[in-house]
Amino acid sequence: MLLFRIALALRNLLMLTIVLATTLPAAAGQYETIDYYVQQMIIFAGANDAVSVQTFHEQLENQQRPAPGDALQARPFSQQGQEHLGRGDLKNALAAFRQAFIADPVDADIAHHLALTYLRLNRPREAERLAVYTLYLASARSPAWLTLGQAYGQTGDIPRAAGAFANAHRFARNQPQVLEQLRQLATTDSVDTVRISALQALQVIQPPTAAAPVSTLQSPDPPNSPPSSTNPNSPRGASHPQSPDQENPRQQIYRRSIPLTCLIVTSRNGKMTDLGSGLLVSPDGLVITNAHVIEKAGNLAVRCGDQESVARVRRQSRKPDLALLETSLKSSDSFVLNKTYHQGLIGLDVFVIGNPYGLEGTFSNGIISGLREIDGVRYIQISAPISPGNSGGPVILGDGTVIGIATMGAKVGQNLNFAIAAVEAVNAGFFDSARMKSQALKDKGP
Repeated sequence: MLLFRIALALRNLLMLTIVLATTLPAAAGQYETIDYYVQQMIIFAGANDAVSVQTFHEQLENQQRPAPGDALQARPFSQQGQEHLGRGDLKNALAAFRQAFIADPVDADIAHHLALTYLRLNRPREAERLAVYTLYLASARSPAWLTLGQAYGQTGDIPRAAGAFANAHRFARNQPQVLEQLRQLATTDSVDTVRISALQALQVIQPPTAAAPVSTLQSPDPPNSPPSSTNPNSPRGASHPQSPDQENPRQQIYRRSIPLTCLIVTSRNGKMTDLGSGLLVSPDGLVITNAHVIEKAGNLAVRCGDQESVARVRRQSRKPDLALLETSLKSSDSFVLNKTYHQGLIGLDVFVIGNPYGLEGTFSNGIISGLREIDGVRYIQISAPISPGNSGGPVILGDGTVIGIATMGAKVGQNLNFAIAAVEAVNAGFFDSARMKSQALKDKGP
């Protein structure tokens, strides 16, 4: 009787050659139809075309659903699978979820848990197929979109991964939670292409606006913001200073990053010898800068935000051109170094904060123009301007993580500027990167 129900369900499903040895295959054409709708939703999510995503979502929802399986028989297997999965026992979790899936192949929760188990077993192809199947059963299931994105990311398919991640956010009941999950993937996932995909999805979800950026620490309001006025006959009408809730993404990055960006002053025999920039990378006061900024220093002083401290050099190296400073600064937050280094970074927006020619807190933006390896050191080429005094400052992605440490600009040509890839600082073992502590950018739209 059970086999009869399974055969009946699989005949009406679009079960593809989906699960290899996991379950019986369905007609490939049926799966291809469902996969087509899913892929169209991914493409249009990547283009931020909400209307087209909704159109194909409705078409997917209109597909005929199969008859229910034996939920009573499936339940204990599903519970066992979740217990094994929670303990990290992936082999037994897979066996239990397979049994649950055979008993009730139309339970979206079981199908998704099976996809998730395959993903954690580093079997992304099976994870992809089961995630697509899960979306056939429940097309607005945000965790399934997230799993599908990770599966594509693990196979190196960045565009499809980014689109799936964007849909995970679009269909989420708790969008801030999914934003935080994407930020974690963009920062900490072990696979370069997963991190890149999450970064691209974050740019689709929260694209930088064209509003003018803040230029200095002493001028917190954007130059083009309307004047504070109570005169209703003002050419711009009655307006008030922009509130934090109205900040655009660039302003959020500036406001969060400026207290963590440091001015470094070096002196010898009572005379200032150099000015540079740095970034706070731990709540207990560790600051990274370029080694060339501090190489002639007799004494070091550091100012981050409204805090000042003397500093001493804990470590430095010529290749890469980095130094780690120890200070008495305290903070509840710090920058997080993003170790991504992959061609998928090219074209992403970046933001630079530093102290060119002593102009503290100067904020500029550009894009990642290329990846270069020079004398065995990996660099990020950026179009954002870098001048003397920017050296050692952060180059920041749209999610607030640091992708590079500004180091040099070409004297010929235009917008040929370079930052040491953050992965070089991580790999150099200057400090325990677990000490970094990030408070994610808040989800505030313009």
